[in-house]
Amino acid sequence: MKKRTFYRILLAVVLVLTFVYTLGVLGVVPFEWSYYITIFMIVLFFYLRLDKRWEN
Repeated sequence: MKKRTFYRILLAVVLVLTFVYTLGVLGVVPFEWSYYITIFMIVLFFYLRLDKRWEN
C-alpha cells in the first residue's frame, strides 16, 4: 500500500475516533472509550514520529 493511501485511511480513522472521543467526554458513550482512544492516539503519535526519523 502506498504511503499516501495509508495516511488517507489513517486520517479517516482518526477523525472517527475523535468524534467518538468527544461523545465520551460529553457522556453519550462510556468514558472508558475515550480513555482507550487517548492511549491509541499517543501510541500512533510515537509510531509516526519514529517512522519519520527512520526514513532519513
